[in-house]
Amino acid sequence: MSAYACGPGDEPEANAGWAFAVAAAAHHDVHVITRERFRSAVERALAADPALARHLSVEHLELSPRVVALKRGAAGVYWYYVAWQRAFLRRARELHARAPFEVVHHVTFANDWLPCGAAGLDGPALVWGPVGGASSLPLRRLTRWLGVRGTLVEAVRIVATGVPRALWGDHAARRAAVVVAQNDDVAQRFSGAAHVVVEPNAAFPRLPVPDGAAPRGQRVAVLAARLLAWKGGRLAIAAMARPALAGWRLDVYGTGYEERALRRLARRLGVADRVRFLGHRRREEVLRAFASADALLFPSMHDQAGWVAAEASALGTPVVCLPLGGPPLLAADNARVVPLEGDLPAGLAAAVRATLDEPGFPHDRWRADRLVELVDAWYARAARSVGGREGPAPTPEVPAHVPGVGQDLAHEHGHG
Repeated sequence: MSAYACGPGDEPEANAGWAFAVAAAAHHDVHVITRERFRSAVERALAADPALARHLSVEHLELSPRVVALKRGAAGVYWYYVAWQRAFLRRARELHARAPFEVVHHVTFANDWLPCGAAGLDGPALVWGPVGGASSLPLRRLTRWLGVRGTLVEAVRIVATGVPRALWGDHAARRAAVVVAQNDDVAQRFSGAAHVVVEPNAAFPRLPVPDGAAPRGQRVAVLAARLLAWKGGRLAIAAMARPALAGWRLDVYGTGYEERALRRLARRLGVADRVRFLGHRRREEVLRAFASADALLFPSMHDQAGWVAAEASALGTPVVCLPLGGPPLLAADNARVVPLEGDLPAGLAAAVRATLDEPGFPHDRWRADRLVELVDAWYARAARSVGGREGPAPTPEVPAHVPGVGQDLAHEHGHG
């Protein structure tokens, strides 16, 4: 298992890697290669669970300290990831030569446009994903809500990821016996692969639902996101200025370069007294805010698998979102999807107001233990394949509210 991030804790990506590793080890012998930074958390978890440690071994791979020291800023994350994938392939080849594996599974970083080292490993069948990134947004329609900087960033992103996706993403998809897509957009992009399923990487234990919120005179919507243009903060504040949300409050959790522009917009629209910027807060505090809010207002424009939508929905909070990327899937039956046509802020405002008449309900669709049967099914299919392909599948499999699984699951410990 290639897991660039893997370890128990508060980081969603690392938590996802760990959840998949633990799930795979339920019925298989699993060897995970991840980074050094997760060593302490992984070793504590394995020491506390000897049964898990018998079937899950974790190796920590890091590039030289000199190279690590150069990894600074957002750009550093990407080139270091590419270099790490090359190092992973070298290490995986060494391991495979000593003790051949049946399946190699690429889990994290969950993107579909950068190199996948596991795709270069000859012999084992490849399970690629969950991966994402191929979700697009109607740039012309949303330019007004992105601003100049946000529009330029999105235009560059579309161009900068398109060619690498065609080069590396398509290569991994062709090599894969199973492609696990984060959302329907990604599944459609790689629909020519041998077998495509849709399953986000959201995975967490059942979240405790607090007792009913104390009575209050004001209805509350929450926006929780990095304050980047494509997260839809301007849309959320514009929605607050519509008559449907008169008297409502918007609590904004997160920081980012858009904060100053969002504050100016709130003042210009006359809602500054009803929009609270609360900054970065601990996950536990944000979860409490979700549970007590009337709605999560999350008009993100191309989130692949925004966990906040899954967490709020699991707590029973309706999620008002756009028909773009992963949020409609992650919000499950608590999604309130607003079409892009017409007056978009008014549509968002009406959907938030409607949650008073149609509240959400708690569920455990994204529980981590669901992954055991899912990965069993993926590995069983992959192991049956020859050369990583079984022929094209015309229609991606989209999970129902409760995920279905194959009947031919592996109940013995395999080696993958």
